[in-house]
Amino acid sequence: MFNGSSSFSKYLKRFLIIAVSIYLALRLRQTLQLLLISIFLAGAITPVIEQITRFRVNIYKWEIGLNRVGAILLIYLFLFFAIILAIAPAPQIILELGQFFIKLPNLLEQIQLPKGGLFNLNQEQLSRVLQTQPLIDQAQTFGKEIVSQTFGFTIQIFNAIGIGVLSLLITAYMVINSSSLMRRFLNLFSKKIRKEIEILIPPITKCLGAYVVGRVGTSTLLGFCTYLTLSLFGIPYSGALGLLVAIANLVPYIGGLVALAAIFIAAWGVDFNRAAIAMFICFSLQQIEAFILQPWLVAPYLNLDPFELLLSIIVGAELFGVLGAISAPPIAGTCRILFNHFSPNPNIPDTNIDTEI
Repeated sequence: MFNGSSSFSKYLKRFLIIAVSIYLALRLRQTLQLLLISIFLAGAITPVIEQITRFRVNIYKWEIGLNRVGAILLIYLFLFFAIILAIAPAPQIILELGQFFIKLPNLLEQIQLPKGGLFNLNQEQLSRVLQTQPLIDQAQTFGKEIVSQTFGFTIQIFNAIGIGVLSLLITAYMVINSSSLMRRFLNLFSKKIRKEIEILIPPITKCLGAYVVGRVGTSTLLGFCTYLTLSLFGIPYSGALGLLVAIANLVPYIGGLVALAAIFIAAWGVDFNRAAIAMFICFSLQQIEAFILQPWLVAPYLNLDPFELLLSIIVGAELFGVLGAISAPPIAGTCRILFNHFSPNPNIPDTNIDTEI
């Protein structure tokens, strides 16, 4: 009777703990989101911090290097200047992007094929393809919303920056005190589970870091280089198109094609030679980013083959839209690491199976 009462009390405590945890999670959603973002960022920048702290410079008899605090300050200083450079033209670029979508029908009408057609496509067929009214209407509506809410978008950007700064402060605390925090966290588990977690943390942090630094960093660089190229050749809406390239490139495969189509539409009304050279340079930049930078910075740590990557993007977009498509690859890469770790190796025979008949 005593054992039954003891078991009932144990399960009741577990139920109460789970119920209270769910209640707190629902009530403190924003706080939990902030903590999850901070944990994600901490895992992402930890490999970069470790690389910086390993770097040493010998000056005479002294060996000079940065500790974790110095490395974080260096990274945050770089981010501060990057944010300042991004905020200053933000309202104008957002307004320009809205104007691009509003004037999209006029830009499409400027696309004229040679008299003999192109790729078995004549001018009439091209016009029917381009003047797909529902898509044009949606693009114009989207553009009008952007233009009418430019101030609101700017305020949202500043709010996001405020949340980001708070998240970066929490991230810095987590990275600086990672050893003590990890020790406290691991003490909650048994020795066997602690060992598994210690094995899994390095590849997971490398996966997250490779995606944030490799994917987001190269997409930002690609957008900036696209902006410089289009500005140099006098292509209109260069700032908006650079922003569109940077955002669209975060969605593998599809994003680059959408961005190139937008550049093609904007560049058609300009001098043909200048537009052709600008398009070629923008296309070349995308190929360099996709086939040189991504395989070097991201592919070795994401652990996904092309089909798995595409499937994760489709599922993420179906569940959470554009943000889901952007965040799906690192989540899928983490799941692949967990699956590879816990799934049995088919090359090793299972010694626990009874082979006797």
